[in-house]
Amino acid sequence: MKVWKFLPLAFAIFISGCASIADLSAKQEAKASCCKSPADFKYEPLSPVALTPMSLSEDSPVYVFSNGKSYFKAHALPQQRTATKLRVRSFATGSTAFEPQKLSQLYCPQVSFLNSNFETLVSNDKVPSVARGALATGILPSFLAEFEIPTSAVYVVLHTNPAGYGRLATRYTSGGAYMVGSALVIERGGEPIYHPCGPIANAEISLL
Repeated sequence: MKVWKFLPLAFAIFISGCASIADLSAKQEAKASCCKSPADFKYEPLSPVALTPMSLSEDSPVYVFSNGKSYFKAHALPQQRTATKLRVRSFATGSTAFEPQKLSQLYCPQVSFLNSNFETLVSNDKVPSVARGALATGILPSFLAEFEIPTSAVYVVLHTNPAGYGRLATRYTSGGAYMVGSALVIERGGEPIYHPCGPIANAEISLL
């Protein structure tokens, strides 16, 4: 049986149920800001040793940051810490095969560190790099970005940079075959797959 002739239909069905970057961005922009300032954010304690799951979605609060409106997650850093870096491990959303860019959105983190007065010390965003070695394990492809923690930082806010939506993180296929729904996908090794930065997130964070 020639499975390739069924792939366009399988992808068409998958596309019809998925939102594009533009759709997700429009929903984010339409949502009312939760707070008057970062002092009003809900800050959850960040573990000094454990991995902390993180998600940004339509259910997340939004705030108008200096670079635009974004869903966000806020954490209080441990009072006693030896960590100097914060790592964000982002997982591709949607299908992970040869699909249109809108099905494989990736969280490209904007990380803002605040002092005890909720003032921004530094805020940077990065397009993460594909994970290697032990960090590349798991069902979904993962990408890494690391940020230096200022010594006077008390809080950290993870959000996005709307101006950067659509920037691409790239990984390469290793070859083989697997299923996407009921369709068999055969990969050639070394083929690029692009994941555009977008407003939602499937990630985990940790202190290093």
